[in-house]
Amino acid sequence: MVIESFNHIQGKNGSNWSRLMRSAEADQYCIVAVDAAKYVNAAIICNIYGDILKGPFEFDGSQTGFQVLKEKINQTREAHQLTDVILGIETTAHYYEDLVRVCGVEGYLVRVINAATTAEIRRKLLNYTKTDRVDLNAIVQAILQGHGETSRKKEEDFEKLQKLTRARRRMVDDKTRCVNHIRLYMDHIFREFQGKNIRIDGKNQVMKVFEEITSKSSLFLMKHYPHPSDILSLGHAGLRELSIEHNLKMRDSAIERLLTYARESISKPKETLVAELLLLRLKLDEYELIHRQIVELDEIIEELLLETDGGILLSIPGIATTLAAELTAEMGNLENFSSAGQLIKMAGTNPVVKQSGGKKASHFAISKQGRAPFRSVVYLVGRSVALFNPEMKKHYHRSKERGKLTGQAYIALGNRILRIAYAMRKHQTLYQSQQSDYVLKNVIARKLGNKHKVAAFYSRFVEKEMY
Repeated sequence: MVIESFNHIQGKNGSNWSRLMRSAEADQYCIVAVDAAKYVNAAIICNIYGDILKGPFEFDGSQTGFQVLKEKINQTREAHQLTDVILGIETTAHYYEDLVRVCGVEGYLVRVINAATTAEIRRKLLNYTKTDRVDLNAIVQAILQGHGETSRKKEEDFEKLQKLTRARRRMVDDKTRCVNHIRLYMDHIFREFQGKNIRIDGKNQVMKVFEEITSKSSLFLMKHYPHPSDILSLGHAGLRELSIEHNLKMRDSAIERLLTYARESISKPKETLVAELLLLRLKLDEYELIHRQIVELDEIIEELLLETDGGILLSIPGIATTLAAELTAEMGNLENFSSAGQLIKMAGTNPVVKQSGGKKASHFAISKQGRAPFRSVVYLVGRSVALFNPEMKKHYHRSKERGKLTGQAYIALGNRILRIAYAMRKHQTLYQSQQSDYVLKNVIARKLGNKHKVAAFYSRFVEKEMY
């Protein structure tokens, strides 16, 4: 019987494995399980029946270690008249990646096994021990049961984009933590710099000097004149002169408010705040460094995005360049997927459904069984379009009316956008908006300030659609 590509219960991956195991040569396959680590890898060699042909052995993570692995495999194949090599390797941090690559070059069929899968196999066997030998046996069982994914070479653009966008996300988190530390130190040095409570018409209201603590003028003053005594020594004329000289664009109202707050401050004397002043200066330097790095990354990420088919996602209102790049990077190469539902499952944002005996299905929380970074991006996409995409905002309000919590509504919207993004990338079609005021030219111009990048977008995604 011919097995169709998607006839297997586990989909395309299951169909491929089923065909492999039902072939006439299946009993001649050499099954190799590898437990990767930073310095010393462990491996075991079996046949498809689970018989151990070569007991557990170790090899290092360099070329010399790979030669040891090859020799063991070749010796076993010759001794037992085995043909093709199927190598299963557990996804341990990033240590498995180079081994997957060199094994693929060698011609081995590589199956990448999720660490959660091997943990579940150990649990089912009621074996709570975790040693190299137990891990290898679990990897062998995972291979024989058809778990894992056949390793495919990632397209370099998607791989680079994923590394850069994930690094940027970590930098943004570091930047946020840095700002929190700056706020903390300013609380000790000059608390009123961030604002002061004032009674207006019988109500409390915080009046700020600067809208953002990370504005140009705020950062300059915190770096050079952080203490109330520094502000008072400058006076109105000195602050105005600084504003003109360094293009800080401070209004007279802001200067007067800053001077008033400095006079009314009850901060400690400057000479007693040596530690806080030093730490503040170091954090301001760190903030400037991270900010420059993020700006540099943004430029590179923007260029890379336009080189991939994911650049077309910029036509969606509410999804800026960085978010479009993150979504494209996490989706990866769409040739490996037959539906948007598979992407949603990979993100782990699919709802857990429970239904049996003809009863009405119940939907519970999302599975969270996919990739955490992908899941985070789906949430951010949902939140962004709920705020800035008029059409998606309506879906958001309908979800809220049906009783969904804010986070649940964001995830639902993120899944909706994921389906739209899948179709747009798959068929290379621009976003189809029903809004009467939607103008593609304006949407792209706001996201891509550089005219050359705007031209690149139109050349790749718009002009091609016209023909």
